[in-house]
This record gives sequence, C-alpha cells and structure tokens, in this order.
Amino acid sequence: MVKQFIRLGLPSKGRMKKQVEEFFLHKGLELVDVGSSREYLAKFKQEQEIQIILIAPSDIPLEIKKANLDIGITGRDLVFEKIIGWQKWMLEFKRLNFGKADLVLGIPQFWIDVNHLDDLDDVAYLLRQKYGQRLRIATKYQNITRDFLIDNQVTNFEIIESQGATEGAIVNGIADVVVDISSTGETLKQNKLKMIEQGTLLRSSASIFINSRYYKKNKSDPELKRFLAKLV
Repeated sequence: MVKQFIRLGLPSKGRMKKQVEEFFLHKGLELVDVGSSREYLAKFKQEQEIQIILIAPSDIPLEIKKANLDIGITGRDLVFEKIIGWQKWMLEFKRLNFGKADLVLGIPQFWIDVNHLDDLDDVAYLLRQKYGQRLRIATKYQNITRDFLIDNQVTNFEIIESQGATEGAIVNGIADVVVDISSTGETLKQNKLKMIEQGTLLRSSASIFINSRYYKKNKSDPELKRFLAKLV
C-alpha cells in the first residue's frame, strides 16, 4: 500500500514565508530547506508524514480547491478573491496572528464631503446623472469589491482591473477611487487618498485552510489529528 503524505502548501518567499516559519517554530516544528533555494522544497525536522510544497501565496487557494494540496497557509483576501463560493471547497481551520491587513476603499482627500459609504453612492449617482459615466474603481480584488458594493447597495460603478500600483490609478486618470490592501494607511496618505466610514471590505490575515473533501474523508486519521492539534 502506497503511503499517503499530508500535502501542505506554504508561501515560497517574502515576508509571509518568514512569518510561517516562525509560527511553526513556536509550535515545535522546524522548517528546513531541502536542495537549492530555487527548488522550493522543504520539510519539517520533526515530521515525516508531511510533504511540504512551497509555492506563491496567490496560487495556494486554487491548488487547495483542485485538491493538489490538502492544507495550505495563505492570506484570507487571496482565498476570498480567487475562489468564488470558497466555503464549498475548503474550510478555514485557524486564523493566524500575522499577515494582517485591511482591504479598503481609498478616495481622494480633496473629496471633503465624502466620508461615508453612502456619500460614495451619492457621488456615483451624480457622475451617472451629470456626465453619463460610472464611478471607476481600480483594484486587484474585483470579486470582493463587486460583492461588497452590491451588498451595500452602491450602484453606478465599474471596476477597472489593476495589476500594478493601484494607489497611482487616480493620479494617472485611470480611476476615480481604488480598493487595495492597507496595513497602516500610510501608502494611501502618500498618494493623497483617505479611507471612509464603512469603507473596509475585509480584515485579512494569514489563515490555515483545508480542502473540505480531504478533511471529511480523513478527519479521523490519527496522523492528521495529531498534526492539526499541534497547530491550534
């Protein structure tokens, strides 16, 4: 019988990779690289039943959904954006105390009368009535933004896909407002943007996600139970 490993997807680089390493070390699990730094391979010194796959955090949600990973650690914002109806495919096992950032609306500071989400809806209405155009919103988080605005009854908007520096979209004339991740709000201020009341779409952080079908099938497995117990 072929031995089944627990396939664990972890961030391959950047700040979150270091934070994940510190998290596991605190749990008594030391991550060590295997092979060269470009091979993206690692293992736990103390665990032989875990197969670790190091990949980009943005790729982890889809790989969990496709069941190429059993468990993964990535940002909640990435899961919510990339996997529509994510609860059907995976469960959020544990929210972690790092990788924290808010997904927020950023509007020009000179819009002094716009301080609430309702005010933004008024602006969108006026743009449509007076100029025949929709409020342009630049963001990398199109699905979260669309759902949030519809849920809050904001209308007359269009979403502009942004893959670069989103905060600069207003200065460049691409958009009227932006939706982007902000840890401190400093980048918004530097670009002469401000946040508004009820303008936080998501409070994100790193989190442990598990493929739902895998968990349902294996939740009584002693090795999985023992490993997950270490992470609580």
